[in-house]
Amino acid sequence: MPTRSPYKLSQNGHWHLVVLVCLSTLGCSYGSGDGIGSVTGTVTLDGEPLPQVMVTFSPSNGERESYGVTSVSGQYQLRYTSRELGARTGEHQVRISPMGVEPREPVARAKDDSVLPSHYYGKDFLIRKVTPGNNQINLELTSTPSTKAG
Repeated sequence: MPTRSPYKLSQNGHWHLVVLVCLSTLGCSYGSGDGIGSVTGTVTLDGEPLPQVMVTFSPSNGERESYGVTSVSGQYQLRYTSRELGARTGEHQVRISPMGVEPREPVARAKDDSVLPSHYYGKDFLIRKVTPGNNQINLELTSTPSTKAG
């Protein structure tokens, strides 16, 4: 005598609803995790969009970094993990580096064919704050490093 499967669909289709709910919880979330804010923006250099550069947000407290790559129009969206978009809330060191260059390691200009000035990666960085919810953080870069008043 054949046995009935406990996974057989019911007449009401309740099993479909259970599967749909389970599947909807998978995939990317957008800054919905505890202490994560969604971060998007545009990177410009001297007022022009800066395409194909890596944007790295490193929390000042040493937690996991978030990364993004700019589009042709200079827009980026940070990714916290492979499944979650955004960055930890709080203060961040922000580095913008050429593709294929480690954000914290300086590269000799002779090896770097990017138009990106080296004062935005390596030992140099910007400071930005990520808050809960949606963050629009535009990064307006200049070819000449700013001088800091002592």
